[in-house]
Amino acid sequence: MDPATLLICAAIGLTAGTLGGLLGVGGGIVMVPAFIRFLHLPAHQAVATSITVIVFISLSAAFKQYQQGSTQWRIVALVLVTSVVGAWVGAAFTDQVPERTLRLGFAAFLMIVSVDMAVRAWRIS
Repeated sequence: MDPATLLICAAIGLTAGTLGGLLGVGGGIVMVPAFIRFLHLPAHQAVATSITVIVFISLSAAFKQYQQGSTQWRIVALVLVTSVVGAWVGAAFTDQVPERTLRLGFAAFLMIVSVDMAVRAWRIS
């Protein structure tokens, strides 16, 4: 791997890790677009690579959040089971979705979530 790619990977990792620990985001929201834009990965590979990295980010951040007493274990137990099933189903269908559709769907999802969060945050202030 050339030095420029190593630097890009380090920057993506630092950004995703920091946002993952701080906000609970980082995997799909940071890494997938960054892998596509800066490493020129197809969306399918960006998703697969991101999911693999998320395992380790999640373990690190989860342990720290556990130490701080922030983890809601009942919610973890309930959501974990269905999330595992959903992840398996989603991964099984990823290769069947065209590249353009996957990118547009991801972008639409991010836009909807962003607008919803902004509206809710605005109401709090």
